[in-house]
Amino acid sequence: MATGTGHEPATSGFGVRSVELVDPSRPTNESIPRRHLPTDLYLPEGPGPFPLVVHAHGWDGASWKFSRLLGTWASAGYAVAAPNFPRTNAGTPEELRDLGDYLNQPADVTFVLDSVLAMSARGGELEGLLDPDRIGLSGLSLGGATAYPLLFNHRHRDPRYRCGLLMSALELPYHDDPYDFSRRIPMLTFAGTADASVPYELQQDTIAKLGGPAWNVTLPGGEHATPYEDPPSAHDPVVAAGTTAFWDLTLRDDSGAAERLLEALNVEGLSFVDVSDPQNHPQNHPRPHPRPHPSN
Repeated sequence: MATGTGHEPATSGFGVRSVELVDPSRPTNESIPRRHLPTDLYLPEGPGPFPLVVHAHGWDGASWKFSRLLGTWASAGYAVAAPNFPRTNAGTPEELRDLGDYLNQPADVTFVLDSVLAMSARGGELEGLLDPDRIGLSGLSLGGATAYPLLFNHRHRDPRYRCGLLMSALELPYHDDPYDFSRRIPMLTFAGTADASVPYELQQDTIAKLGGPAWNVTLPGGEHATPYEDPPSAHDPVVAAGTTAFWDLTLRDDSGAAERLLEALNVEGLSFVDVSDPQNHPQNHPRPHPRPHPSN
């Protein structure tokens, strides 16, 4: 068992287990007729049911690269399902790697969600542990490109998600299906001004389209992945506390979490947040001039 910190209600610890999920209905490529999706499950101690977060890694990413952040969520009482995509994860053989496979990843996420909810149904090995009515979606970078269709795409939007968390997220075309960013769904976004992979300004172009309510966080000097993955970063406390408060607010309807969220996301020298809700009044704060970033 592992332990961590989090806001109430918290658990004394959590367990991590890996499951091998296989979708036989869709190929990986011409020679592999199915899609293998090894998935890490972070399961809080206790009887459940627990709210569920599905997390999507980025290019050359992996579930294990987020063990600290996902463990923080689990220690605060959130179950997490973190799949590894077959053609974009860090362990993918070079000959199998394909950035364009992001087009297949929204369906991967849907298969994983369907699978873990089935495991939590009566008679399943996780019976009663997951709350099917309290589900959030999280994605970093290319995982953000995976999450955008599930939240805003005309054809593939999944109404089971109550909220979304996007970190250094990239918006990419999804087949010929348009996005509808006017959809109202709570969103928390993080963008670093020193992101050399997905430029800060490019992220803001998409963030500005969100229908709200949205908490749009700027991390001055923040790089592409280090504020979220396991290597230490000065932004770690902001991300850990801010994301946990966001889940508390949106997946637990914890009214006290709104104040904790703003406190966690406004830290002098490390972060500030613009809160926007087009149907009400945005609470905007001036953005710093982004640091120049090296070319990719």
